[in-house]
Amino acid sequence: MGALYDTIGQDYRRYRQPDTRVRDAIVHRLGDARTVVNIGAGTGSYEPSDRLVVAVEPSMVMIRQRTHDAAPAVQAGDIAQRCSPCRWRSPGSSSARLTFC
Repeated sequence: MGALYDTIGQDYRRYRQPDTRVRDAIVHRLGDARTVVNIGAGTGSYEPSDRLVVAVEPSMVMIRQRTHDAAPAVQAGDIAQRCSPCRWRSPGSSSARLTFC
């Protein structure tokens, strides 16, 4: 699955534009949580900018398409070794959309 996803995701950011209705719904559901772990973060299109976010994404192709102002991202397989962005003991909230395990 990873190799196929890395192939079809090459131009994801160019073609997929965020839907503000989805972004607003996510922010509403996060409530007053100040820290978020975003599972299956992709390019970061739906991450809130007013909270501390750590993005977890399995695809380096998607991670490379994240903008300079997006939250720091770690590759899913590396989260245990690279948990320095997770300075809190537990996040206030987590977020996952269309994430397949």
